[in-house]
Amino acid sequence: PSSSSSSSTSSSLLPPLPLPPAPMSPHAQEVSGYIDFNVSMPTQNLWRVDISNREADSDSWKTILSEVRLVHVNTSAVLRLSGVSLPEWGFRQLEVVADKLFKAQSSSLDWTVEEHRYGTSQEQKEREAELHSPTHIDVDRKISFWAKFIELQWKMLTVKQEDSEHKYSSSPIEWITMETNIAYWLHSSSNAQIHLIGNPVSWGVANLSLLAYQLLAAIYLLRRRRGFKDLPDGVWTQFVCLGCVCVGGWLVNFVPFFLMEKTLFLYHYLPALCYLYLLSPALLEHAHTHLLSSATHRRALCVCVSAVLLSVFFSYRTFCPLTYGSPELSANQLQGLKWRGSWDILYRRR
Repeated sequence: PSSSSSSSTSSSLLPPLPLPPAPMSPHAQEVSGYIDFNVSMPTQNLWRVDISNREADSDSWKTILSEVRLVHVNTSAVLRLSGVSLPEWGFRQLEVVADKLFKAQSSSLDWTVEEHRYGTSQEQKEREAELHSPTHIDVDRKISFWAKFIELQWKMLTVKQEDSEHKYSSSPIEWITMETNIAYWLHSSSNAQIHLIGNPVSWGVANLSLLAYQLLAAIYLLRRRRGFKDLPDGVWTQFVCLGCVCVGGWLVNFVPFFLMEKTLFLYHYLPALCYLYLLSPALLEHAHTHLLSSATHRRALCVCVSAVLLSVFFSYRTFCPLTYGSPELSANQLQGLKWRGSWDILYRRR
């Protein structure tokens, strides 16, 4: 659950005791909001804010990240969600109750604050107007590109966004061999469906390009160490730059996912895969120009490239029903598209 600290200073939460039981959860106590229009009842409306997930003994209360518990000072009852919706008179909103800490489930006790607002005026009415006005953000604050970049990368590495595993989640190792897919949509009455699934042929070509570059780089380095320069200095510089851009870009967009604790999916690999797709034609051009000397070998390379491109096209046509949801396929046809046993393709038997 989430709450906001921008409520009016004149509104309060009634104490959980000695109020009657909650309307939908009689085992817990009712908690209501009220405005102080000379309410004739004991003033037991003080609540203590406990930060439950702070790592150190600090009073810092952070938006979004801090999980807080609201504890009634007089009764030690904790504010929580009961998990039940109110009837029509409550507009189907979730019921909020107060309960003893040992009776409540820990997952329903924690609240987060989306925004902190502070009134600076000394007058109560002006301070209330400030609290209800839009948040003022200093848009003129100058932040350099590298400061933004470093902050973004740090947040990606340190913020744990999700704790639970998803049915279609996967590990980075599975992305390389495309052992996973993601089902996005299934027709309510037919086998038409849409998946995120790669082209197996182009995916394999990308992986082969990465291996081929690493093999060539190792051979070139060993021979240059022994005094054999297979490439002129200018061509060697281009080859090194190709690796820095394409292989380096692949590493930068792939390796950090091994350090993340968030739930990962196949689409996280797509930026890294683009660098391998850029590497493939550059590596072919290098082989055609600098490795193959005879015209026969170059013609053979062109024939192989044409065959691979045709295979990519036929693979694209084969998986179109899964990529675009049309045309509808039978259960047997869908089973034929399951090239890997780990793919989760949905189908109805008729």
